[in-house]
Amino acid sequence: MHFKIVISLLALTGLVACHTPELVLDPSLTASAMPVKGRNGLQIGQVIRYGDYTTDKVRRGWTKGYDIPFILRFQGAKEKLSFTQFGPENTQAAVSCISKFKSTEIELVRDFFGIPLEYQNYFAGNISVGQGRSNWDFILHNPNGDFLREKSSAGFIRNGEQRIDIEAIRGLKGQPDWMKELTVYGHEFRIGTAVVGAVSTINKGTVWIDERLNAETRTVIAAVATGLLLRRDMEDVDMQVPQ
Repeated sequence: MHFKIVISLLALTGLVACHTPELVLDPSLTASAMPVKGRNGLQIGQVIRYGDYTTDKVRRGWTKGYDIPFILRFQGAKEKLSFTQFGPENTQAAVSCISKFKSTEIELVRDFFGIPLEYQNYFAGNISVGQGRSNWDFILHNPNGDFLREKSSAGFIRNGEQRIDIEAIRGLKGQPDWMKELTVYGHEFRIGTAVVGAVSTINKGTVWIDERLNAETRTVIAAVATGLLLRRDMEDVDMQVPQ
């Protein structure tokens, strides 16, 4: 492990030794913190819950019976998970997430999303709301925020002309400024210039979603937040903060 990472983790451990770390959230975000239940523990029968949002049992891997173009195109990905995301007003969405693409699929990712990125590390998926009546795709490049090779960590969720941007959160309250570029602790969701949601992926996890959004948009943000809570670090490095 790189020397700077070792130093940052040691410093982070000392920083949070006496209290639970808190993300530095954009002050414009209007939302209550929703602690996550179900993230830790056995993966068999795993269900993720926070606030009014929950999933059915998370499935790792999927069958070839799916007919969604996104899924059919990336059958070879090494890490695949799917679940149903339940949200407000009886909204529900079928969610499929993939990472650890085959090297031959990287170009397919770029073509599918129409992005000229040169990153190799992607987390992407499809969200089908209301039995396929509305379909969203999402992609996040460099989800771990690897500052040694691919410093930026950003992406988007889209449905036709609708777009929700995803940006990394690198700061913790009380953290020295020099540490804020070393680790990604979560991601925030933006519509235009407004921050409408966020997810903390440290420890058990926390989610924030602006309740002024319509039910579908809130459920879509929840689906991506849940996916980020479930995904495994592609570099097989445990970056969770000790409790």
